[in-house]
Amino acid sequence: MKKTNIELLSHSPKKFETLLEFDHITFEELMWALQVDVNRDRIFKAGEGTGKSGSFFFFSHDNRFIIKTMRGAEKETILNMLDAYIEHIRASNNKSLLARIYGVFTIKTKELTPIDLMIM
Repeated sequence: MKKTNIELLSHSPKKFETLLEFDHITFEELMWALQVDVNRDRIFKAGEGTGKSGSFFFFSHDNRFIIKTMRGAEKETILNMLDAYIEHIRASNNKSLLARIYGVFTIKTKELTPIDLMIM
């Protein structure tokens, strides 16, 4: 198999760091779970078996997190509401029932269209 150069871009990492701290998760733990090389087959099959929205859900290779692909303006919507989301989590004393979002990323390769991911 040909090796692909992969670039992982993290969106608003400082803001998401706050959410990681709430749950005592380090950025290194998150990066371990999100390893593109290990999750590669799952990530690049993201277009197969998707639902009506075109999104695809899968567990990280360590089964600790759920990774969701995002389509269209969903990434910008999440990033635009991030401050209010963090404030909601903080105000609820970390007891909110909303799914915890730990990061938004874009995976880029020379061969494929960029893929936006959210890790929960």
